[in-house]
Amino acid sequence: MNTENNSENNLSDDEASGAAEAPTRKRPKPGERRLQILQTLAGMLEQPGAERITTAALSAKLGVSEAALYRHFASKAQMFEGLIDFVEQSVFAFVRQIADRDPAALRKWLAPLRSFFNLQKRTPAWRAS
Repeated sequence: MNTENNSENNLSDDEASGAAEAPTRKRPKPGERRLQILQTLAGMLEQPGAERITTAALSAKLGVSEAALYRHFASKAQMFEGLIDFVEQSVFAFVRQIADRDPAALRKWLAPLRSFFNLQKRTPAWRAS
């Protein structure tokens, strides 16, 4: 009789008995975990004590193992190199959005930037050795 009531209500025996389904862990799509690592690393760099970021702290913040970090980056140095590339791509994407919306605004934005780079060229302390 219980089965009949369950069938009428479109419930399985497990659902009817209240058995909870085990939560499934959703795996990120390809490239998502790498992006999560870089975004989390960037966020950690904004906090006090950023000069002491460890892979253990980064993995704990992400809720993954340190080995998971190294599946995406061969070393901690490559994580930071990846972050620099990520920031560069983000800045260029933002500049493209500005240019698409208002080319005149882009020219105004670039003028002080050019002045800065010209100053850098003329200042010995800023030149790469």
